[in-house]
Amino acid sequence: MQAVLSVLGERLAGQEADHLAARLPERLNGSVTRNPQGRRWDIGEFLKNVGDREQVADADQVRQHAQAVLRTVAEALDDDERHDLLAQLPAGIIDLFGVPTPRG
Repeated sequence: MQAVLSVLGERLAGQEADHLAARLPERLNGSVTRNPQGRRWDIGEFLKNVGDREQVADADQVRQHAQAVLRTVAEALDDDERHDLLAQLPAGIIDLFGVPTPRG
């Protein structure tokens, strides 16, 4: 779980990682890495980074784990927070959250 939250936090720009961390249980909010500029990872790079941090080479296993974590994150956010978070992500990563793609 920490690896997914860390990589997600690095992908987010501005204060979005802080907003995400604030919505998580205290024991998890420190896992969200802050990177004010945000990294421009696509889905492949996102999953590679998660796999590297989890030390898991099986791409399907990494995808399933990331998807489980991100679906839980999506459920923890209200509609506005979820929209703000997803607006910063490319479609491939948004698909892992299992929610409709945000509109402009």
